[in-house]
Amino acid sequence: MTTKAAQARNYVMGLDLPPLPVRKRGADGVPAPAAVAFFEAPQAVVVGSQLTEFSAKVSADARSAIADSMLIAQLAANKAADAAADVFAWYRKYIEVLQKVGWKVQDMEFQTQQVSDKNLGVHSAIIPVVMAMLGPGVAAASLVISVLNGLKEMDSSSPWITVFDRASQHAHGAKFQVSYVDADADGAPQISVMCFGIDAERTVTQVLFFKFSQDSAEFKKANGKLAMSLAQLAEAREVIAQRVHPFIADYVKGLDI
Repeated sequence: MTTKAAQARNYVMGLDLPPLPVRKRGADGVPAPAAVAFFEAPQAVVVGSQLTEFSAKVSADARSAIADSMLIAQLAANKAADAAADVFAWYRKYIEVLQKVGWKVQDMEFQTQQVSDKNLGVHSAIIPVVMAMLGPGVAAASLVISVLNGLKEMDSSSPWITVFDRASQHAHGAKFQVSYVDADADGAPQISVMCFGIDAERTVTQVLFFKFSQDSAEFKKANGKLAMSLAQLAEAREVIAQRVHPFIADYVKGLDI
């Protein structure tokens, strides 16, 4: 094990995470398995408060490890910063954890996003922002964009919406991410991520359906890119999986396309 891998392992094992979820067990006493099976085709999943799309270039094996790293960063941020008055204290912890487990993260600076139509729902407001991040070629076939466009026709009690809404909540607003995961010629994962925050005086529920006319909330965003070599991902995946496994079934769901 490399020195960096050992440091990452010690860091992950020492992370303070929320209490383990109470899981219902089957007749054999074994907890229910994760709800998402990763495969090789383009795929969209919700990982806690993150809508994540994988391109066909990302192997199924890598997808599982990437989702685990996203989840542990969220869980650690929930424990460390969810009650903070500043919703973006949560993001500072989230980015810190990703860096510590091996992701190279470009700087993210949050900026206030002006919303001219106060009756616009969050899911509609973020579509042009996400499309700009993806670029016209990817956006045209994006599964996440399809989900956001079709949200009005979806059942708001859908399992993935329930998970996403619960994970997005913050004592002073809400926070969530939209990401697109691709891979380079060697298969190394590269993530384009857009981070969103609603800074408010109260917890925002049903965040994707939230309308800005409902509150004097500020809407903020940041975008960035993350990268990790396959070797680093392989070194970190076991210990991360060990920490997040009890949370998977409650935090990872497939998106209804």
